[in-house]
Amino acid sequence: MAFTAVTLEEMLGDFDQTAAKWKGFFAANPGAAKVPTDIANSGDVGGLMWHLYMASVVHSQRLLGEPVTDFDHAPVKDIAGAWTMQELGSANLRRFLSTTDERALDTSLVLRLRSGADLEIRRGKLCLHVFVHAIRHLAQVGPLVRQHGFSVGWPQDISHSAAIR
Repeated sequence: MAFTAVTLEEMLGDFDQTAAKWKGFFAANPGAAKVPTDIANSGDVGGLMWHLYMASVVHSQRLLGEPVTDFDHAPVKDIAGAWTMQELGSANLRRFLSTTDERALDTSLVLRLRSGADLEIRRGKLCLHVFVHAIRHLAQVGPLVRQHGFSVGWPQDISHSAAIR
């Protein structure tokens, strides 16, 4: 039995709404971006936020069949750069979702990973990965900033998302 609990469009809405909350949080708590972490070799939480949104840019470029930005030589890897990457990734994903269909989502592409390995993946799965990747890293950011005295102030579970019915 096939059942779609959530659409990719709803996931994109949650991606944007969640980013807006975090952007407000970091504007009010700039020190939180300096909390140290070794996750994704980011150095600090601002770098981790950049990493998760830069991944959305790279994968959205792949979905659109565009040249892929070199992750290792991309712009400034800090919290300010994170929001630039989030806006670009979101715009690309919105463009991809507005021009795709079920048949196209079921087609595959081969990714060259940063490790040099190749990965064959369905476009629909790659699009979903962008959102799950962000959720996974944001679930790491919440406790990191709380452990350093910064209160997030909103429920972070997806069950509280206004973008998902």
